Amino acid sequence: MLAVYALAMAASGCAELGVVTDGSSISYGKPNGGYLIDGRKLPDKGDGYTTREVWEQRGNRYGTDELVSLVKGVAKRMHKKVRDVRLIVADLSSTSGGAAHAFHRSHQNGRDADLLYYMRDAEGKPFEADAMHVFNARGVAADGTGISVDIPRTWLLVKELLTADEAYVQYIFMYRPIVETMLEYAVANHEAPELIARAQKACKQPGDSAPHNDHMHVRVYCAATDRQFGCQDIGPLELLAEREAEQQKVMTAIAEALPKQPDPATNAVAEETHPATAADVWAASSEATSAGTLSSTQAASFGALLRAR
Repeated sequence: MLAVYALAMAASGCAELGVVTDGSSISYGKPNGGYLIDGRKLPDKGDGYTTREVWEQRGNRYGTDELVSLVKGVAKRMHKKVRDVRLIVADLSSTSGGAAHAFHRSHQNGRDADLLYYMRDAEGKPFEADAMHVFNARGVAADGTGISVDIPRTWLLVKELLTADEAYVQYIFMYRPIVETMLEYAVANHEAPELIARAQKACKQPGDSAPHNDHMHVRVYCAATDRQFGCQDIGPLELLAEREAEQQKVMTAIAEALPKQPDPATNAVAEETHPATAADVWAASSEATSAGTLSSTQAASFGALLRAR
């Protein structure tokens, strides 16, 4: 029925029919009132991540193509920095979204994913999260186990999420005291002010649901194609505009760095004043960065684009 509805939307001129039939995911509606069409399944285990039995049994392992790519990409990159433990991924959405099997007020249209905080045991050693532990304002588990939130690694995870290119993150719902401790850590370690500012905008304790003192809840913006099918973002679009502006600057830098095309009028190649290889393009971007043309975040995106393209 959902597919029929999506096809009807396409027939009415909202989007191309091929978008529906090519197997790409479609996020429809709002996170707390929507559906997921042709959702992509996140395997229970992968490079740098795993889940636990309770979430395996629920089966809420589906998300949009973009969300699943984000989780897999971030987990893989985190595993290069954090090799002794894996990221624990809890619920995404059910196979077709909706509220019936969500176990949540949201998680209905494939754009939400629950991640467990990185943790340390009672002796302060890295500990691979076995379950959701409720943490107090000091970041210590209320169950008396002595387990605590690993603030440095949780900050690394937040950084990866907020700079990832697979999807643009709108919110990371977290317990406010944990957010404050994490941002204090970031400032003390001289992290980029623009990245800290982005984290302040994205990392929120929701006012209409649980405090998220036992897990992190990541929500991504609607993909541009999904908006044609009625995907709706709730809340500010500031971070989306910021990321899209960064991406545009990166693409402009790439275009300007590529060799000039032949002049169709003279069929002659214009004088090459820019580097012609990927290595030279990257070198040029580094020079631009040192000159203040590109920020560190833009340079990182630039590198990711070069590797991807």
